[in-house]
Order: sequence, then C-alpha cells, then structure tokens
Amino acid sequence: MQRRLYWPLPMLSRVPFATLRAMLLVSIPIVSLSLAAVAQAATKHRVTLRDLHGFTSAENLQLSPDGKILAYVTTTDSEPLNGTVWLMATKPGSAARKVGEGFLPQWSPDGRKLAYYHHESKSLQIWVLDIAARHSEAVTRFGAGIDPDPATYLGGWIWDPFRYSWSPDGQQLVFASRAPIGDKRRASSNREVLASARRRDESAPLVLDTATPPGLTIRGIFTHGFGEAQWKNGTVVYESGPNLSRPAIRANQLFVVTLNSKHIRRLTQDDSGYFDPAWSPDGKTIACASNEGRIVGGFGATITNIYALSALDGSKTVLTAGPGNKWMPEWSPDGHLIAYLENEASSKKSVMVIPEHGGTGVKATAQLDRSVQEAQWAFDNSSIFVGYVDGVSWSIARIDLVTGHVEPVTEKQSAFRSSLTVSPTGTLAWMEDNPATPSEMKVLAAGGRAPSVLSDLNPQVRFLETGAQEVVRWRNRRGDEMEGVLIMPTGYQRGHRYPLIVDTYPGLPNTFKGYAMLGNQAWASNGYIVFWPNARAPHVWENPFKSPEYDQAGQGPRGWDVTVDDVMSGIDELVRRQMVDPDRMCLYGFSNGAGIVNYLVTRTDRFKCAVSVSGISDWMSIPLLTGDPDKFVERLEGNGNPWENPNSYVQISAVFHLNAVVTPMLLAAGDEEDGFLLSTIEMYSGLRRFGKEVTLLRYPNQGHGFTGTALADFWRREMAFFNAHLAAEGTTH
Repeated sequence: MQRRLYWPLPMLSRVPFATLRAMLLVSIPIVSLSLAAVAQAATKHRVTLRDLHGFTSAENLQLSPDGKILAYVTTTDSEPLNGTVWLMATKPGSAARKVGEGFLPQWSPDGRKLAYYHHESKSLQIWVLDIAARHSEAVTRFGAGIDPDPATYLGGWIWDPFRYSWSPDGQQLVFASRAPIGDKRRASSNREVLASARRRDESAPLVLDTATPPGLTIRGIFTHGFGEAQWKNGTVVYESGPNLSRPAIRANQLFVVTLNSKHIRRLTQDDSGYFDPAWSPDGKTIACASNEGRIVGGFGATITNIYALSALDGSKTVLTAGPGNKWMPEWSPDGHLIAYLENEASSKKSVMVIPEHGGTGVKATAQLDRSVQEAQWAFDNSSIFVGYVDGVSWSIARIDLVTGHVEPVTEKQSAFRSSLTVSPTGTLAWMEDNPATPSEMKVLAAGGRAPSVLSDLNPQVRFLETGAQEVVRWRNRRGDEMEGVLIMPTGYQRGHRYPLIVDTYPGLPNTFKGYAMLGNQAWASNGYIVFWPNARAPHVWENPFKSPEYDQAGQGPRGWDVTVDDVMSGIDELVRRQMVDPDRMCLYGFSNGAGIVNYLVTRTDRFKCAVSVSGISDWMSIPLLTGDPDKFVERLEGNGNPWENPNSYVQISAVFHLNAVVTPMLLAAGDEEDGFLLSTIEMYSGLRRFGKEVTLLRYPNQGHGFTGTALADFWRREMAFFNAHLAAEGTTH
C-alpha cells in the first residue's frame, strides 16, 4: 500500500497533491516543452482529464553561495523522490542545464560542488557534481542504499528524512540511515514475533505482547502489508504480502562520509534515533534531532529533542527538553545560535532559537500567530526568513530576532509558496503555485522590491480555457471570518445560476486546481462551479490554516457544528450572490475531505448527491483495527479517549448516524488502503442496512489516490454521477 507524504501533510493522509504537491506533475526539459507547446497548441481548449496530467513542479530549490545559480528538482506526483536535478542562472530567460536524476541538491560551502541523492541500480546513494569539471560520481556505497526512517518527516515534506549536511571545509557529508538496533532485549523480542509469524505450521500462533511493533498486529490479514515503512519508487510504502521481509527493529543513525576516500563511519551508536543533521560553521559539532528511543508514529513522536554531537566521536549533549516535537535545527551563520521548528499539542509550528550550547530559548515567531512550515537564517545573524500558512495563502516573511517584527516578503496575492532558499549574498528564491500556473520559480535579489519569474515550468497552461478563480470571503454564523476558493464554470455568465460541486478537502491554498482527485478546472469545463469552503473539522483541527484559536474550534464532537456552519454559510453566500442554483448542489471529498462528506450527509438534506473517496467514518474502531490506536485516537482528545468517554466517539463518527442520510452516495476506495478502505466499507454496509441509495467502487491494486486506468474509470463514473443528479449544461469530457 502506498501512503503518499508529499507536502506538510494533513493529519490522516498525505493526500497526493498532498495534496498540494501532487497537483504539480512531471519532469520535462523546460525549453523543449515550451517549443512543443507553442507548435502544437493553436487555440485554447476546455480542460479535460487528459490535461490534468503533465504538469512540472519545482522542488528542493537551493541557491549557490554567491546567489548566481539555482539548483532545483522537477518532480512528478507519483514519484516525488525520482525527480531530475537542474541548474539555472538566476537571471530571467536563462537556460536550464540537466545534472541528472535525483533529488535534494545541496551546494558545498565554497560553491564548487553540488551533492544530491541519486538512485543507482535501485540503490539510493549520495552523488557529488564537480561544477567546473561537469563530472558527477557516487561518494557513498551504502549497503542496500541510504534508508532513513520515513516517519521522521514529522508532518513536514517527504524528503525531510533525507536531510544531510556538508562539513564547512567541503570534505565530508553527514546523513541519516536506519541500522539494526543494538538493544538485545528489544531485538530478541521482535525477532521472536517475526519468527512465529513466519512459521508454516498453521496451528502456531502469532505471539504479540506489549513490546511488539504495532504494525505487526494485523500482519497477514490483508494482502498488503502493515509492516515497516519503506521507500519504493519514490514514495513511502508499507511492506506487502503475508510475510515481512525486513524486521521492524531498526533505528535511525548518523553516518559521515569523507569525499576523497569515500570512507563511511557511523557517528552514533545507541538506539535513540537521530535525524536532521546540521554541521556547525566551525566544523566541531553536528546538531540533530532525536526521538530518544520512542516510536515515531506516522505523524511524529510525542517528544523529540535537539542534540549536539561531537563531529569526531559522536559524544552528545542534549540542548532542549520538555514536551512536543523539536526538529530541523539550523545554525546561525556565525555558529552561536541554533534555530529549530517546534510544535506542542496544537496546530501551530513555531521557530525557536537557542544558544549553541543550549539553555533558555526565544520563540522567534512570537508575534506571528500562524504556523511556520520552513525557516532559513538571513546572513546578518539577526533575522530569519520563514514560510508560513495564512489561510488560502502560504506566504514568506522576515522576522527580526531582536524586536520580533514580522516583515512580509511576498506579495499580498494569495498563492502557495514553498522551497524557500537564501544565499549568503541576500538573494532569495522560492517555488510558487498560483491560480494561473501550477509551478514557477521566483527570485528576489538582495535589496529588491519585487521578485522576478525565473522560469515558468508549465507554458501549456496558457492554451487551456480555464474558469476564473477567486478567493471568497464571508462570515459564518459564529462570526468567524472565512476564506474559500471558487472556480467559475468556463464561459461563466453573471446572473446565471450554475450547479455547484463543493470540495470539502480542508485547508487548501489558492493554487492552480489541476489534480484529478480533488476539485479541478476540468469540472469547471463541465459547467460546474467548484467551491472549497476550507471548513474546520474534528479530525483535522491540528492542520494549520489560520491562528491556533481559529483552527482548534473544530476539535471534539462539537467541532462538527463548526464544520456544518463553515460549509453551509459559504454555500449560502454563493446563493446570496445569485451564482449557485440551490437545487443543484453536490458534495465531493477525498481523504480528509471524504471524512467531512461522510458526516455532512448525516446533518443535511440540501445536496442532490455526494461522492466520498477514501474517508474515515468510524473513529472508535478503525484506529484499533489497523494496529496503532494512538495514531488517530489521541488526535481527538480534549473530550477523553474512547474508554473514558465513548459517547464522544459515537457522536464524532458518521457511521453511527447513517439512519439520517437521504443523499444518494457514490463511495470509492483502493483495495490497498488500510483504515480508509475498512471505513468506506463500513459506510457502504451501514447505508445498505438502511436501504439508502449507495454504490461502492473498490479498485484493485490502488492505494490512497487512484492512478492510470483506475483513475480514468473513476473519472467516467464520477462525471456520470454528477451529471445524472445535477444536469450541468454544456458538459464535456
């Protein structure tokens, strides 16, 4: 089963975009694509499913030390770690130079070399390019390949676990990879479980105790696995088949490779687990994060801390303490301070700054009531650039560490911005996805007031007849200021009321809507208004959208009242504006969005139809059935856990309220999903029990988000379902 972890992911799934990133699709040489698009497209045409493939996305942007060259990676939604590394001068109109297949490029401190990950014969290694000689070679020969623990992404980006760092002299690299644990008691216990699991005697039990990894609990029950998370074909998978080929008894360790000799030494020796290494400017110390021996769940451990390790012998000093996750340490340019990301029992991620030897820290983002997704030091040692979530926009700002003042860097136009990079010369660059284009790279010169577009990676978009897209603002009945995104039908006429599809996926920014598993421009080409109300909900209250106070209003059973208010007040606003026909409205949800659809149909009869794809409807049993009760259950606390307050979990789970449903439903899921498939089957069986109008589509060999022929089949059935219930005018396919 594939669970994709592309962007700073929503709580339940890293929806391929993730969901944002997944809407930005394939790696194609820029210049040849541009020429081909001009030659082949004489006129604009309405958007079809075919047009929702082939978008190029820029990731892993890295400016050279002098700010004159940008290294970046183009990726696809299905294989985000199987991208292509490019170099381009930071002058608009410059041509791109292909380095090779790979991801996560990093410049050496002197700018003469570029390191990156590269798959060689299916073995992931670090390669280094000599810029002057234009020669690349592998500098690691690491067993079966470098293999960090996927769970150490801690709600960040899928490539975060692969983070590595140059020594200041440019002669060594430090990176993380899993290795067998040395704790003989733990190892013996796990091996006993695995041995019993592999016995061919059908009468022999699978022996499980309190030390057993949770993923083994339902091993062999499904044809796909629930074993240790692994990297495969550029994404995260969980071992398939009835037998686990690799025991889940490994811990992340740090390794150092010397470039000249290619010698690799293991820096850490215990089983605490280390990741996110960052070499100090003086070369003596490596800062990193550690889970301190705790299991790191799919959305991060309860506690991680920042450590300082001797670069010579790995002796360690803990720099932080207390609850919450602390990760991604970054040294100040002068080496006297360390900044890191922190979050504790809320949706908000903050930037903390501590002295190099630990001690009392300062919350650098104290005056920013939004969640930070990335942070980069400015080279004046007194300010930090941050990327943060601000409703339908992901913005960039500079924070003064002395005053705490937050100075916006990016324009007020709402868009999704990520992959921020800063050079010592003061040049900034980032990737931007906005309603007009899925991905473009922008560069802001030191002292500049406005960024320039370095490259438009998707010129084919200009030949699509897209619907006008805008941000909608209104107040719900609680008085909260709401922000949603709206796409008008192609050829929209003011004053005409159109059928509406409400995509309930929460917390999405104002990007180009080109991902087929979410609301998209092709729906607008079929005559529908498409609306994202960005509602809060009990299962996504930790996902950042605005302030923590705003986000957490959706927590607990009464959070559904907030959900209903957020969605229905937004729809009422569109009806008030005479844009939407209130008698032709449909709900659609994928993953987190499907969880909202599943509940909304138990509370309202205003929708003519509803589509729910891979959503959770049962918050009491599904986490327990999938072998890890802490994964989802603890996310809903504040009203007690199911044993302390079972009524809260009955209230919060849509499956217990299906007798109230009157809306015809189309359900779908992949046979290689876990809890999402089980929950969808529960939804289907319950609706059948009450004689409701429901169809379930189960797609074999499909995970969380459909691809290939399965996607084409689902699209056909989905559009027929919409058209049958909404009868949109002027539909196309």
